[in-house]
Amino acid sequence: MKRVTKRYPMMPVRSEMPANFVRGFVATGLLAALQKEAGAAPADTRATLRRALQGGAALAAGCSAADAWQRGNYSGAVVAAASGAAGVVAIDYLMRKPARTDNGGRNGGKEKA
Repeated sequence: MKRVTKRYPMMPVRSEMPANFVRGFVATGLLAALQKEAGAAPADTRATLRRALQGGAALAAGCSAADAWQRGNYSGAVVAAASGAAGVVAIDYLMRKPARTDNGGRNGGKEKA
């Protein structure tokens, strides 16, 4: 008789991407906030946040691309790199976009004085 062993589903491996994002966010944020040229004004908070978010996205994408490359998944590596580039550009666009002041057109286009 053949012995049947019960197979348990494998535990999913936790994704490293969130941890890599936080590593990149903190490292880039610290560099952006603390490095300044001689005589330069203190770093702008919004610019520092933008750079930190971009650094987190770039590091997470880079680590994901490297992991895919090591597994021989070259198309996955390209997708990860392209996604990281798109994320950096999207963060740049969203952080540079000025806030609306007209309440979204709900007050007839008239701004409150």
